[in-house]
Amino acid sequence: MSLIKCPECGHEISDLAASCPQCGCPVGHQVGNHFDTPLSAGEPTLGQPAKNKAVGTIVVISLLIVALAGVAAWYLFFRGGTDEDERTVYDRIMCYENEHQLDSLGEALNDYFDTYNSDAFHYSQLKELNDRFFAERADWQAADGLKSLDAVRHFLDVHPDGFYLNEANLQLDSLSYIEAQEVNTREAYEHYIEQFSQGKYVTEARRQIAGLDNVELSIDEKATVREALSVHFDALGNNDKGAISMTLASDISSYIGKADPELEDIYAYMSNMHSSGRTIIFNVKGAEITKIDMNGRNMYSVQFMLEEEILSRNPHETLDTESGTPAEAEKPAGEIKKFKGVAVLNEGMKITSLVLRTASTE
Repeated sequence: MSLIKCPECGHEISDLAASCPQCGCPVGHQVGNHFDTPLSAGEPTLGQPAKNKAVGTIVVISLLIVALAGVAAWYLFFRGGTDEDERTVYDRIMCYENEHQLDSLGEALNDYFDTYNSDAFHYSQLKELNDRFFAERADWQAADGLKSLDAVRHFLDVHPDGFYLNEANLQLDSLSYIEAQEVNTREAYEHYIEQFSQGKYVTEARRQIAGLDNVELSIDEKATVREALSVHFDALGNNDKGAISMTLASDISSYIGKADPELEDIYAYMSNMHSSGRTIIFNVKGAEITKIDMNGRNMYSVQFMLEEEILSRNPHETLDTESGTPAEAEKPAGEIKKFKGVAVLNEGMKITSLVLRTASTE
């Protein structure tokens, strides 16, 4: 036994005493320089294992909740919601396709693949639809932008039953009627009606035919139109700029493949034709003339055959030994090319448009 000091009054007491006899302060048992204060029965200490176990349980539960939230977020992000949601989106896309709502279909397909991945139930089916739709849409946008009959016909050959079948047929109808208007003959309008019996412009085409039938063409007018056309091709064959300019209107819409040409464009075409120094002779044959009333002004549409003969050398004059008068030397036989032509002349007998196509050699 040894003596220790009371922590409260400083009185010396036995180290075995439970409390100070002087002041009654609990003393406890000394451990080194520290004392353990006696505890009441059942009261846990700060480092008691039961409390540590409770804290650990709370931590584990918290981590489990965070993990479950992460799994749910991953599932929603990569799967895009429930199977019921995906089915609803799929049904909407099928509805857009069946009702031919192509703009909505494109947007819905984009949204679907932004939301769902390959685990989705309808992913494979809609992936095939998506690839087919956007490939055809790109082809249609290219064809539609060209505003060409050939481009639209090619599109229909590639996609005969595609998404844009209706749009392509409407474009074909419209462009075919425009082509008939450019020729502006009974035959051209009848050809349009034959191709598009239920077309958008059938009524207008029939009205144009009736108007053409009501315009009478005199014998003198026919002769004048044929003469004007022959003079033009004589000037073209002779490479005569002055003469050919006299046969052309000031507002030419097209000339042998050139839209809205300038006079210099036609001169360049003619000069190129004669670049080798060859002599060319044109013969206009079988001209069929239609008189057209264009807002009170007469226009003349001519369908004709054109023969082009290229000589191997320039003709020159020789002296006829019997008569003593000049005579043209015999022209060497040359190749003859044939063309189908359509020309439009105004009321002053000036050419406003000219189209030539190579005729069949059959």
